[in-house]
Amino acid sequence: MGCVRVRFVAGPGFTGWSIRELTGSLFQHVEFGTRARTWIGAHVGGGIQERPFDYASYTLEYYYEIPCTDAEELAHEAWMRSRIGTKYNVIDIVGLMFQRRTLTRSHEYICSQFYADGMLRVFGAQRFLNVQADWTYRITPETGHLSPILVGRRVQRAA
Repeated sequence: MGCVRVRFVAGPGFTGWSIRELTGSLFQHVEFGTRARTWIGAHVGGGIQERPFDYASYTLEYYYEIPCTDAEELAHEAWMRSRIGTKYNVIDIVGLMFQRRTLTRSHEYICSQFYADGMLRVFGAQRFLNVQADWTYRITPETGHLSPILVGRRVQRAA
């Protein structure tokens, strides 16, 4: 049995604080885990990147494992890796700051949009969130964390 691994995090620093304040969220970032114990997510200054398991230390982490088939897990990881190098959607963050959610660039990602696109691919809107694929740029870490698919799936991550 496969699973999709997701973690929502928060830490010290101005950028994280700003994102949490602007979105009313406990979290500043969301990313996917891989079978190889790495993290893939959208990062300011680097876009979609695969990072080592211990690349950062956060003060708050919620980690989830959502069951799926082995084939779905492998397809999800292949999709994530195919997105590595995609640019970060800086203009979307500006849109958050000024409450102008129409500011965005297609084919660029913020972390929560990458998360939403990945979850929709595996689980669909009926199980993940009622959001159309073209509107995932409007998802924030907080709204993504409200997905009912996460209920009962939080686990303690092994170090």
